[in-house]
Amino acid sequence: MENSNVHTHWGIEPNRFLRFLRIIGLVILGLAFAVVFAFIFGLVVKLLWNWLMPALFGLGKISYWQAFGIVILAKILFSGFGHRVGDRHEPFRSRLRDRWPFFTEKVERKDWSHYKDFWRDEGKAAFEDYVRKVEEEKQTKKSG
Repeated sequence: MENSNVHTHWGIEPNRFLRFLRIIGLVILGLAFAVVFAFIFGLVVKLLWNWLMPALFGLGKISYWQAFGIVILAKILFSGFGHRVGDRHEPFRSRLRDRWPFFTEKVERKDWSHYKDFWRDEGKAAFEDYVRKVEEEKQTKKSG
């Protein structure tokens, strides 16, 4: 059964029309936020440059648009173009894992629950044996 009381705007049902307006509003709000953020960021770079660089290095003062250009140049030089796929820290983690596998392994709490008992029963004796071995090696080096 068709509901003839449903009003449409531009041939779109009311719920879809409201959703469309909401998406458009969020896009406009996001663009406005990005513009304001870029303006503030450029202004901060300009103020910091004009405060520090002439006094420290004898460089000239810059305008807002020059500061904005420096921000874009830094983005290009230090992070490149486009979107990277995957985790950017993965090469570091894999090198760390290769050198020190124990460093990146996850240790559950239950593995450490008996540590005090182990140290009291076996660890202290093992440590004393190690110290004794090191002392013997020192004495053999002195005498030999």
